[in-house]
Amino acid sequence: MKNTNPKARCFWLGPLWLLLIGVLTTACIEERSPQPVEQVTSVSRKLEQMVEQDQRLRTGDTLDYSIIHETDQRHRRVVFELLAAGAIKRGEDLSNAALILQHADPATCLECYLLAHYLALEASRQGFEDARYLVAATLDRYLVMSKDRQKYGTQFNVDSAGRYYLFPVDTAITDSERAIWNVPPLDSLELRLDELNQP
Repeated sequence: MKNTNPKARCFWLGPLWLLLIGVLTTACIEERSPQPVEQVTSVSRKLEQMVEQDQRLRTGDTLDYSIIHETDQRHRRVVFELLAAGAIKRGEDLSNAALILQHADPATCLECYLLAHYLALEASRQGFEDARYLVAATLDRYLVMSKDRQKYGTQFNVDSAGRYYLFPVDTAITDSERAIWNVPPLDSLELRLDELNQP
């Protein structure tokens, strides 16, 4: 029987959820010996370079999705390797890793969005302000790709006529809750889409 409780759907995600939390706890939060400065710098720079490439490939009118898909896969493998080695600890690095994972292919790694959400949460907990919006966006993306209503309203799409629209949003979420994660009020999001749809 399908669980209709939205909170249960968000927080009970089966054995894989426990595995993801375990990976995050072991690789990112657990106290370990400090890394040498050179190693931290190297990891941070590697993540920054991947994020720069990630964003560059998604800029412009003509996108080559085959290159984007291949690059996303390569970046994701690197992030998993760094997480497994316990090398991603700083707030900015956690946020960059989350940004990379949120571009995973839902057909092959839907849970990557959830892991990205927890990485962004940890980055935010460490005080990295830029991660706050990503906390909301990664959870919304996970819910949308799971055929559920998004909570905050960060995810939109374009229909066959070229018009922008929001994926369905959980109406129980207030603008005050959105503000916690630096998400604009729902009316503002809808107004922005109306502006984009102006001829």
